[in-house]
Amino acid sequence: MMKRLFTLVTLMAAWTLCWADSPLTSTHFADSYSDHPMVQMASEEMQGDISTTLLNFLADKNAPIDVRLAVINKIGWNFDGTSMGTQLGNYLMGRYKVKNEKKLVKKLDAKTLAVYAYAKAMSNYFDVAAASEMGHQAVKKNKDKSFSVAFISSLIDAQVYLDNDWSMVHKVVANVLNDGSLRLDMRQEAIDSVMDYINLYKEYE
Repeated sequence: MMKRLFTLVTLMAAWTLCWADSPLTSTHFADSYSDHPMVQMASEEMQGDISTTLLNFLADKNAPIDVRLAVINKIGWNFDGTSMGTQLGNYLMGRYKVKNEKKLVKKLDAKTLAVYAYAKAMSNYFDVAAASEMGHQAVKKNKDKSFSVAFISSLIDAQVYLDNDWSMVHKVVANVLNDGSLRLDMRQEAIDSVMDYINLYKEYE
């Protein structure tokens, strides 16, 4: 009995480590924005509920999308308090006066939808199917060809592929990186830090 229990615990630990080392949890690009006050504020709110100040910033469609994404990246994937995705979703539904997520997705602009999709994915990286679909919707709305919108959507997709097709983890992100039609609105240092991890999966293509 003890031997079986030990084996089960070992397998669970290995599975947890596999997920902890993943496209969403191992790409710490917020460090490239450590000079920004909102990212600095986020570093102080990595436990528990998110302040109204940060929620307002994340919801502000006129705020730089790369910095908004960096705030979410800095807060990270801990599970203390109400999840980041839930907090931001509730805040956005109140701000846009809609009663459910489906209506919210229709209301949001491409960049804010991408921000919400990323927050949702980071809140539960074990199941990112809904966040991935939101990311796709953000890309469809992405009329001004924001690189950040496409890049963060591809990172969520890479998390999906981690569970079923490692050959696509690098490819789906590299496709965005090599898309010359996109308008670069993310710091190169941040992009490079993400690719340092994603490139590890290139050998599986």
